[in-house]
Amino acid sequence: MNTRKTTSIIFERLVSVLKQSKKTVTVVEQCCGGVINSNILAQPGASAVYYGGTISYSSSRTKPLLLNDDDLHNRLLSIKNNNNNTNSEETTEGEIYRRSKWDWVGEISVAYVKAMDVDYCIVESGASGPTFRPDDITTGFAVVCIAGRDPKSGRVRVLARKEINSPHANRKANMELFARKAAELAIQVITDKEEEDHLLEYNNNNDNFCSIFSDKTNA
Repeated sequence: MNTRKTTSIIFERLVSVLKQSKKTVTVVEQCCGGVINSNILAQPGASAVYYGGTISYSSSRTKPLLLNDDDLHNRLLSIKNNNNNTNSEETTEGEIYRRSKWDWVGEISVAYVKAMDVDYCIVESGASGPTFRPDDITTGFAVVCIAGRDPKSGRVRVLARKEINSPHANRKANMELFARKAAELAIQVITDKEEEDHLLEYNNNNDNFCSIFSDKTNA
């Protein structure tokens, strides 16, 4: 099966899972350049679950696109500065850059769930190629992240975060790859969370409450 067909099937599944669970989503992309947003929007009935999304290629220049939020913008800029100030001879520039992406997607995903009043936010950030900066990164990578509401407390938090590493530097292929992996992670999180929500509700209704919600920030 070709990758385009595979991508379509995965996003069809994502929208179906959202519709079945009656949940909503927004998306923020960086190196995928709109592939996630467009594939969601391409599915029939997407308007029932999809509130729209953002493409932000440069954090320092896209404050108006990222909710136009001064506090969020300052936090995003501080992520870069804090990681650049890491003092360790054993830490490479590439490792520092990758680490900053983990922090970036976390901040963005939580902020968007709150601001857009949605159930989930899908975020990705990384580098698709064919050239990279810092120089010690030679193949594509992206950190994908899903934020949502804790079924017990209702608090918005990161539910899953994962780094995807490509074996090559083909820009278009990596954009498709990272988009598929983001959708797959979202499907996993939404499906697992709905099962947990139902079990929590069942246990509460039967005066036998037990929490099975687990933090998947390092999934």
